[in-house]
Formats: sequence, structure tokens, C-alpha cells
Amino acid sequence: MEDNCEIFVENVTKTFGDQEVLKTVCIKFEMGKIYGIVGRNGSGKTVLLKCICGLLYPQAGTVTVGGKVVGKDVDYPENVGFIIETPGFLPRYSGLKNLKYLASVRGKVKKDHEQKAGTADFRLLQHHREMYPQ
Repeated sequence: MEDNCEIFVENVTKTFGDQEVLKTVCIKFEMGKIYGIVGRNGSGKTVLLKCICGLLYPQAGTVTVGGKVVGKDVDYPENVGFIIETPGFLPRYSGLKNLKYLASVRGKVKKDHEQKAGTADFRLLQHHREMYPQ
């Protein structure tokens, strides 16, 4: 990987059932540059962005952000995000862990966000705290 490459997508393949949405995609995004991703509906633009952000994992290939492999070194890379059509919770985190993560992203002090996440008992039924998004 080159030193000026912040995001590196290497041979990424993503399928849903027998539909191959991304096929051995290779792309690098260098720091300080602006990129646009264009394509027809269903061409895989959103799937690619979700793989970069750690919301989906590819079946093959790697996504490296800031020198860390997504899904191996880091679940959700820092300082990377995008607005999706239907926002929601992070699928691999429980309700409570989603709240804690959101608080940490917003820059709250750890003690403060753990206390606020603990108040989830008042907002969520106890059994919902440990459930995962569907």
C-alpha cells in the first residue's frame, strides 16, 4: 500500500445469495482528494461504501483504512462514514453497545457515556439492551 493512500480496497468481492454485487473491486482513495462514485441503481455503490465503513464484510478481498484492515484490525474505522438511505443501528452490536459506541463517536467522556448507556434501562426493556438489530 502506498503511503498517501488512506483507503485501499483490494480485490473485494461481495455477493448476496447468487448475485455478485462487487467483483474483485480494486480502488484507492488518497488523502486530500475528493472522489465521486457513480453508477446505475443496483451497481454496488452503496455496498462498496458499506464495506469501507465496516457495515458489511466482503466475501473476498480486503478493505484497509488508515493502515487497519476492516473486520480484522478494526470493526468500524474512525473518521469514515456516510449517510445511507435508511440509517440504523450497527448490525453486529447489541442495543447497549450501539448506544455506547454512538456516545463515544460523539466525543463524550467514557464515564459519562457509560452512565448514559446505563440509563437505557429506563428507555429500553432490559431484554432489548442485549438484542441485535434485525
